[in-house]
Amino acid sequence: MSKLALLGGDPVRKEPYPEWPAYSTNEEEAAVLAALRSDHLCGVAGGTFNSEFESAFAMWCGAPGAVTCNSGSSALQVALAAIGVGPGDEVIVPAYTYYSSGTSVLMTGAIPVFADILPGEANLDSAAFEAAITDQTKALIVVHADGVPADMDAISAIASRYGVLIVEDCSHAHGAAYKGVRTGILGDVGAFSIQHKKILSVGEGGVVVSRDADIVARARTYVNLGDGTRTGELGPNLRMGEMSGALAIVRMRRVDAENERRRENANLLRSQTADLPGIKPVPNEVRADIEAVYYNFIFSYDAKVTGISREHFAEAVQAEGLPLKCGFYEPLNLLPVFTKQEAWPYRLQENQTIVRRGLYGPGKCPVAEAFLDKGHLELKVHPPAGEREMKEVAAAMRKVIEHADSLVKRKAG
Repeated sequence: MSKLALLGGDPVRKEPYPEWPAYSTNEEEAAVLAALRSDHLCGVAGGTFNSEFESAFAMWCGAPGAVTCNSGSSALQVALAAIGVGPGDEVIVPAYTYYSSGTSVLMTGAIPVFADILPGEANLDSAAFEAAITDQTKALIVVHADGVPADMDAISAIASRYGVLIVEDCSHAHGAAYKGVRTGILGDVGAFSIQHKKILSVGEGGVVVSRDADIVARARTYVNLGDGTRTGELGPNLRMGEMSGALAIVRMRRVDAENERRRENANLLRSQTADLPGIKPVPNEVRADIEAVYYNFIFSYDAKVTGISREHFAEAVQAEGLPLKCGFYEPLNLLPVFTKQEAWPYRLQENQTIVRRGLYGPGKCPVAEAFLDKGHLELKVHPPAGEREMKEVAAAMRKVIEHADSLVKRKAG
């Protein structure tokens, strides 16, 4: 192959990699204009788009109902509140996830406790989950990381044995399935993000679903200020705007077809990179009982094999025109918002026996810590990217590995 682009050679790809998402189609424009022209941009003041979207999304998931809110982070908070999580409760969260999976717990007044992930995967280790359970454990947030469903049979069996409620964080997993059942209804309650980058993308927004109609009703009450004028319950205003609902209706119709393209891209990328030294897909093997949707395609990286640091490798692949990058940089158990314990729930009297246990810091989740420190690489495989782009990614990675010596010399020089 020619000289590396980082060293002055021609890149594998010369044009921009396809962007995700794109909103400016006639359908999206018509939907937003219809909401605007309705003169009802609030769902509780005559708007109908959010309720239409909620019905369609619930049916798509297989749930009796859905509740929209203003973000995926809010959706997690709503889900936790709807199952009664509050001060004095512990909620177990995987260490590998976006930090709002943990801060949503704090927003309810409860305390997050972090558990490790499985080697060769990015999902929760069920043994680590069980080891983290105490008498104060109220719930688990199980994250279907990067659009790959977690091992719900093992997790659900442990949760049932200890009476722990399950909240699914489905922010990466719209349309994913475990043994034929869609994510969101595999546990007690599910929370989705429909933020700009997500599989169902509307800019900002979230959705809560559940198999239990009572949980759906409590979620709806909580989102709407707790309905304190009638019931005396307290809640924030976390409602989603009607223009987001209108956009979501249109974009949801495409998700299944777009997910099929993501799976095709992921399968091709696996085959194209199977012989590359020092690089493995995560998970190493895709279980036959799941249907993943690949919000991210993740590689584990071993610099001892390639001879190049992860950061240097990603930089060289990016110079070839392909957007491979290092993803999350730290597991949640090392983030200051948790380790400093300055947020108000850490000061509550109900939480003092939890806080005194020394929950956070290095060594608590060694698999996640090692993976995120040196081994994690991430690629977007969303449409319109397809066969050409996946082959180019593999070609760029191969090119960099084959020119590892020149990169080492460049760094030494």
